[in-house]
Amino acid sequence: MKKYRNHIFRTSLYSIPLLLTLLLLVILLKQISFYTKLVQLYHALFPLFGGLIIAFLLQPIVDRLAQYMKMKTAVVLVYVCILVAGFLLILSVVPILYRQIIDFVSLLPEWTEKIRYFLNEYHMISERLVDYQDSFMEEGTLMVIDSVRSFFGTAMDYTIAYITAFFISVDMEFFKRCIKKLVPNHHRLVNFYKTMSNIIFQYLIGTLLDLAFVSIVSAVILYAADFPNALLYALILALSNLFPYIGPTVGLVFVIVVGVLSYDQIPYITILLLWIIQQIESNFVQPMIFNKTMDVRPFLTFAALFVAEALFGIPGILLSPIFASIVQIAFRSYLYAKTKDSVGKWEDIWYDFDDVMKQIPVPPEK
Repeated sequence: MKKYRNHIFRTSLYSIPLLLTLLLLVILLKQISFYTKLVQLYHALFPLFGGLIIAFLLQPIVDRLAQYMKMKTAVVLVYVCILVAGFLLILSVVPILYRQIIDFVSLLPEWTEKIRYFLNEYHMISERLVDYQDSFMEEGTLMVIDSVRSFFGTAMDYTIAYITAFFISVDMEFFKRCIKKLVPNHHRLVNFYKTMSNIIFQYLIGTLLDLAFVSIVSAVILYAADFPNALLYALILALSNLFPYIGPTVGLVFVIVVGVLSYDQIPYITILLLWIIQQIESNFVQPMIFNKTMDVRPFLTFAALFVAEALFGIPGILLSPIFASIVQIAFRSYLYAKTKDSVGKWEDIWYDFDDVMKQIPVPPEK
């Protein structure tokens, strides 16, 4: 155990110079005004980067369908089905969400006044807070509206990225043949890819089922209680459940605050039902779907949050837990493929991270 700790400590020390070098490089690029050009280049190449990521996420589904049909037929079927589903979603759900977001923004001044009155009643408010109220509300409202507009404004970039992903998936067999010809010991790489593809497929399907359960059941409860903007809050509850540890609590607290500000009396029964749904989801539904409870490292989720936000904005923030899970799946699949010749299954990959690290041989101390 001592050698294991020393190994982790030395690895951490080795990473410090790399991180400092990266920090100095960013500072240097900003000083010579080259950083802005790199950002502009990234935005110009975003459809390509986005296409690579979309193709990577959808390839496990294509590979699964390719077992029953030709690869190109599977690619066309997957992309057309997702395109049709997205189109139906835009026609049915997005307009409702947009109206509810605008309604939520319009309620902010009223809610802010209630909060100010509450603080003033208990002598908890300061003149400085009152001075900042108007500017805060104006800036906050503009920020929400600009975020919504920005989200719809990037729809064209995502559309181009989706088309790019389609052509990447169509040529996937060509890329596989190139790897087979150029990469030595490619059988290990193929084993790693097949293992990762299987696990990511199961994870994505399970995540969609889990999100559907939480959002649909929460929406039914909120609509039955005549909760304002029920669909919006149901989706917030479902997406917050993706974040481990504090996510479900934050989502529930948000709904509690909305309930307190929207009703004269706190809707205790509605909040209790939502809490029960969260307990059912975490203790019964998720283990049943995944066969094992997810165990993504908190630091990895935290890092993915910043990286995904920098690369994809608000959609990246919402999907960062999924990105973190896929990174951990890839790492565990790589460790599995280093020592095994068979294609790994879920139970072979999704076990405790500390056990994974113990499998890495510790280099001898000098």
